[in-house]
Amino acid sequence: MSQRLKQGLLFSSLTFFVAAYLRAAENSPQTVSVKIETILASNQSGEFDSRLKALEKQLRVLKYRSYRLLKEESQNVPSQGSASFEIPGGRSLIVWPQDFRNQQVALKVRLQGGQKPLLDTTIRLPNKGNFILGGPPHDGGVLVLSISANVQ
Repeated sequence: MSQRLKQGLLFSSLTFFVAAYLRAAENSPQTVSVKIETILASNQSGEFDSRLKALEKQLRVLKYRSYRLLKEESQNVPSQGSASFEIPGGRSLIVWPQDFRNQQVALKVRLQGGQKPLLDTTIRLPNKGNFILGGPPHDGGVLVLSISANVQ
């Protein structure tokens, strides 16, 4: 094999690896700001918590009469890290950023109830958007989790 051909192959290989690295860097966000809003949905009254106004259209699809914000928590999560959010009823929600492409972020989410996972899935949501997740029974209703993500 000629020296010129070897150099050409080496250059092509390096170009391929640099392009692959740059694509991976684009798909792995540096930090994702994750916000979890824990909402109690029930039919006990007709109350709608005014702090949930931005989510009203999404929540009304669930067909409950009452929605009350129980807890709101935000954390900045590194791309190769995870964050744990305490959920009422002795539960926790663990979130791992997966990738970012086409202005959408993928998050692996696991809802833990004690030692066993109640839910273990990956969700994809628009950057700066949110995902509504129906949760377990709680205090005469059900918990609903609004998961928001903002890639930084």
